[in-house]
Amino acid sequence: MKGVIVCVVCPVSCPVEVEWDEHDVLDTDHNQCKLALPYVKSEIFDPRRTVTSSVVVEGGVMPLASVKTDRPIPKALVMQAMSVVLGIRVAAPVRIGDVVARDLLGTGANLVATRDVEAAP
Repeated sequence: MKGVIVCVVCPVSCPVEVEWDEHDVLDTDHNQCKLALPYVKSEIFDPRRTVTSSVVVEGGVMPLASVKTDRPIPKALVMQAMSVVLGIRVAAPVRIGDVVARDLLGTGANLVATRDVEAAP
């Protein structure tokens, strides 16, 4: 197979021409650095994404707290993960780094708060 994958590891965003079979990358062209090959392999054989969203905060000065996974999860599970996140409610106060959900969908990734939300007076 052949295609073009835009590498987003660095700000250059090289459009990497890539040829691969079912097991490995056979050839690449137009990548300007060595970081592109691992990224391209990952995008072809095991694409992953960091999930970012918000969860409901009960009793907080704000109704929502932003959250993200502490590591990327398989891209195929992102929509299912969002369905789980949609049902999460946490009690104020919330601190940056608080684990909101452990081992999201068995991926090993935790969902962590990325914003402080104080308890309402």
